[in-house]
Amino acid sequence: MPISTFERYGLTSNPFRELASESLQDIGVYHVNLDIDQNLQAIRDEIWERENRVVVAIVGSHGTGKTERLLLTAAEARERKTFTVYFDVTSQTNWILRGLAGEILKAAKLAGVPKGFSYPAWFREVTALQKVSDEKYDPIQAGKTIGLALNENAPAVLLLNDLHNLSKTPELDAFGKTLQEVFDSIKPGVLVMFGCYQGYLDWIIKNRPALASRINRTFFVPKMTADEAALLLAKKLLGKRVVEEIDPLYPFDKEAVAIIAEAAGGNPRRILEIADLSIEYGVEHRAYRVDGEIVRSALAARKSERPSGEGTEENMVPTSGGTAPGPASTPPPARRSFLRRTSQSPTSARGSTGTTAESDG
Repeated sequence: MPISTFERYGLTSNPFRELASESLQDIGVYHVNLDIDQNLQAIRDEIWERENRVVVAIVGSHGTGKTERLLLTAAEARERKTFTVYFDVTSQTNWILRGLAGEILKAAKLAGVPKGFSYPAWFREVTALQKVSDEKYDPIQAGKTIGLALNENAPAVLLLNDLHNLSKTPELDAFGKTLQEVFDSIKPGVLVMFGCYQGYLDWIIKNRPALASRINRTFFVPKMTADEAALLLAKKLLGKRVVEEIDPLYPFDKEAVAIIAEAAGGNPRRILEIADLSIEYGVEHRAYRVDGEIVRSALAARKSERPSGEGTEENMVPTSGGTAPGPASTPPPARRSFLRRTSQSPTSARGSTGTTAESDG
């Protein structure tokens, strides 16, 4: 479809082509702050001042903004010249420890760690971790080494994206023990943050209570409201806008945004996907506004084209006590985010007051 067709909406092109926030270079431009973000900022401020050491879990289903918040933390940390280690645990990651050790060494070089014979002991030990051949390494010593690397470079952050993919690797047990040791080893000025599906967190709580008890804060990413969805769309539209002094939401109206937010279940990624579908439909049918009727028609057309069963999502986590994957549990039906401090009780990672939180949007 020619780019010029979007000129009817005062746009150079479709602003929703890049749906995934993690594909954007300047992630902060398009981020919509929710209550969870104020709490995360307070935690980061404590780390920059070396007032605390924190392990944070950010929980939600696909597209809720887990990765976005890890990347925002990484961006702020690097801006502050903080020792920053970011590692994606993908479904193709075979040996997490080796990959993580490589990222630590990269961060060390960026931080200007002395070279040659003056390399510190932790750097040499991390280099050795990068050469482990299989999962039969000493997980406790590995955790101590990673913890030491973070402590020696504090303030420091370790960010693990999509930790639920650990369940698909032969390192499930070994790296879990390594993480537990890292959590025990870190000192004030160190932040460890990871994102995962709720099903995986539930599995940790049930099957690895010692590891779960080390998580200090657990955030369940909330659904976006219609107003928050409107702000997200307005920010994306602004990036392609060529006409000034126009309604920031144009060509969408409030009814269209409300329908999009509801159809997406408040999930940011799905909000952008439906907005993309709707604006394309509006251009194709020469509509001068993307209103509620256009959105409904676009959704109906997509539904008629989609094969039965397409679009379902299963969050795979280990079965009880083993390494084989199984479907995740269903998230609770509430919608507000919350901040919880955990005690040594494994159940406290979810909160012990009976309050529930939404994790799928």
